[in-house]
Amino acid sequence: MILRRWILVFLLLTLAGCSPTVSIPLIHTPEPSLTPEPEAVETTRLPDARLAAQTYLDTWKAEDYTAMYSQLTSISRDALSQEDFERFYRGIASEAALSGVDYEILSSLVLSPNTAQVNYRIVLHSALIGDLVRNTVMNLSLENGQWRVKWDPVLVMPELANGNYLGMERYIPARANIYDRYEHALVARVDATAIGLRPALIDPGQLEDIYRVLQLLTGLTPDQVQAKIDSVPPGSDWYIPLGEIPASKVEQNFGDLSGISGLILTPYKARYYFDGGIAPHVIGYVGQIQQGQ
Repeated sequence: MILRRWILVFLLLTLAGCSPTVSIPLIHTPEPSLTPEPEAVETTRLPDARLAAQTYLDTWKAEDYTAMYSQLTSISRDALSQEDFERFYRGIASEAALSGVDYEILSSLVLSPNTAQVNYRIVLHSALIGDLVRNTVMNLSLENGQWRVKWDPVLVMPELANGNYLGMERYIPARANIYDRYEHALVARVDATAIGLRPALIDPGQLEDIYRVLQLLTGLTPDQVQAKIDSVPPGSDWYIPLGEIPASKVEQNFGDLSGISGLILTPYKARYYFDGGIAPHVIGYVGQIQQGQ
């Protein structure tokens, strides 16, 4: 019994010595990385370029040139004085006889963080020729967070680029000719000649010729001509207007007229009243409107 117990113990020890060694690997769990959260990004919204253009054009409509000038870029104000700026716009208004200005914004585009462009239609209301309508462009630059206008004459109309200027030639329509029943002209637009004297240039030896020619052409008597000459202060270089005649009369008497000193002939085209003006209450006369009227 005792022997059998020892044999069992020996076998257990032997089995324990022959059993393989089992290793349990250690699993390393890395600590979670701490990634910093991104910082908040602040964005600045650009001002509305369209609104800046509207402000400039509205001040033009109101003829507030001082406010317009203040909206220009600093570079534009350095290159153009306020006096010249106002003179430009007032000159446009005067030359085109403007009664008002209107506009329509067509498009607005921000080209870069510092530049923008606004396209618009400008309507210049002229009292003489009606409306002048043009499409043009306004370039703007961002200064101190505000859009400023880059000065350019094309702000008025594109044709003013490259040093061009606005000019208007005024033609006053002529009144129709008036004839009598025999088709003789009572008043007509013809080539005429104004006749006058410069007493300082008169040759005393030609006075008799002057009396004769002027009486023939204008109907003035020698006494009337001499009275006009005497009315001029001695030594002065005054001009005395005596009347006007058709150019055809000058051609007919050119031989006599060309040799007289002090006689001034000025050709022009005008509405001429024949025979000194017949029936003025019927024909009527045209003249410049006086400032008081």
